[in-house]
Amino acid sequence: MSIRTCQSLLVLSLLSACAGSTAKLDPSESALGNIPGRWENAFVEVEGEAGKLRIHYVAAGRKDAPRLILLHGFPDFAYTWRELVPMLSRDYRVIAPDLRGYAATGKPKAGYGLDALAADVVAFADATASADEAPAEVATHLLGHDWGSVIGWWSVMQAPTRFTSFTAISVAHPRAFLEYLEKSPEQRKKVRYMRTFTLPGVPTFFAAMSDKKRRAVYQSELVHKEAFDDDDLVWYRAAFDTVAETRPPLRYYKQRFRDAEINEKKAKEAAKIGIPVLVLWGEQDKHLMWRMAADSCKYVAPGKCRSHVFADAGHWPHWDNPKGVVEQWKAFIAASAAGEVGTGTTPASVASGEPAPAAATTP
Repeated sequence: MSIRTCQSLLVLSLLSACAGSTAKLDPSESALGNIPGRWENAFVEVEGEAGKLRIHYVAAGRKDAPRLILLHGFPDFAYTWRELVPMLSRDYRVIAPDLRGYAATGKPKAGYGLDALAADVVAFADATASADEAPAEVATHLLGHDWGSVIGWWSVMQAPTRFTSFTAISVAHPRAFLEYLEKSPEQRKKVRYMRTFTLPGVPTFFAAMSDKKRRAVYQSELVHKEAFDDDDLVWYRAAFDTVAETRPPLRYYKQRFRDAEINEKKAKEAAKIGIPVLVLWGEQDKHLMWRMAADSCKYVAPGKCRSHVFADAGHWPHWDNPKGVVEQWKAFIAASAAGEVGTGTTPASVASGEPAPAAATTP
């Protein structure tokens, strides 16, 4: 057992012992509200479309620096950005929340539709900027993975001028995703798990996982298995080891199907995204096909979108290749500042023999 694993277990045991059952803890006193790392833990209360929500987040970097908000997916939480936060906080104020229903953030029964989740993100951006006393005109970039990307796409569609740029990891623009589902039987087969996640016994299944099974679930999505180790397992067990922890995140999937018709209509009617967009993908993603990365650029204003596919990554490119993700993002931001997103191409490094959506940009 590593020193880091021992430290994590000690934090978990001490906080639980001092305050009693974690189910009754105030989140600020819980282990998940005090995740050790090269960041600070904080809370902010926001007023969103679905009412008040207390959000836990980790943050690092100068408070007056340009801002970068990182949105995680499922089954995940703010800890997912453990590699990116130290690398990016040298130049940015990096802020990563636990989304609604996750970890140390509030777990209301409602508010899991995309409109409400996007409203959470905008309110969170405003509230944390106020808490940091950030300059009024400071740039605020948005980056998401998995469900964080879904919510990110919706946020920049609903609030088109609030963010300076948007980066989506492993999830396509909602309209590109719908079109790909229609034309690809293989992609339809790959996302059947989403319907499975709405079944009644699934929260208990996730909560009751053995350490061996939980580790296997995460490592199965990675090319570099060592990117998820025993140190990380400690925290993912804590975040998803009870039904009270697993049920709220799974509400995202139930609400997705309830709102499918109206959200499809909204996606088709939405204007092209006007801010710079970067789409990153892992070629080895088992659930979402990398070909959708380039297709997403069709729904961004001309000259403002690029995509990149990592040959050495699965569903979590920021775990498989964190340095590569940071390099691609920084190059994209530099190109955005120079007004060259659509001309400074980013070659996709796809290892297969198929033609890649390489250097994909809007015309």
